[in-house]
Amino acid sequence: MKKILILAALIIMSQTALFAQKEKTVKEADVPVRYVKDLQNQAKDAQNIVWTMTDDSSAYTATFTNTDGDKQAIRFTAKSTETRYFIEDKYIPHAIKDTVAHQFPKHKISTVYIRNLKGKMTYQCRIYQPKGFLFWKKEGNVKVLSFETDSKMIEVLDEK
Repeated sequence: MKKILILAALIIMSQTALFAQKEKTVKEADVPVRYVKDLQNQAKDAQNIVWTMTDDSSAYTATFTNTDGDKQAIRFTAKSTETRYFIEDKYIPHAIKDTVAHQFPKHKISTVYIRNLKGKMTYQCRIYQPKGFLFWKKEGNVKVLSFETDSKMIEVLDEK
């Protein structure tokens, strides 16, 4: 039983580590055709699509708005597809805000989304420490926090 739990934890951590990598914007023509077709099948109502890929080309992400005006993203890798449902600031669970305020008091919340990976739903929260001066703003010490659906924190990753 312990081996199974350890293996499951390692799989989740490796998947999350992949998602904490930096990305660069790419043209749709540079995205593998299967990912473009999958997006068209999964999100027929997608508008304003922006494609990004990780530095090592292992993941491609399509960020878009649906017909309701909600922001979503679908991330494609060779092994899985992840859907992200972005949450507006006013709907972020208080438990997540409280956790960030108490455990990371110098950080600000950048983005929160519900992540659906292989049917498992979790909250993902990207936080950063504001740096810079006047008009020159920079994000420092960026982290991605994972939360269960009951808002219990399960993982902290440094963004690369």
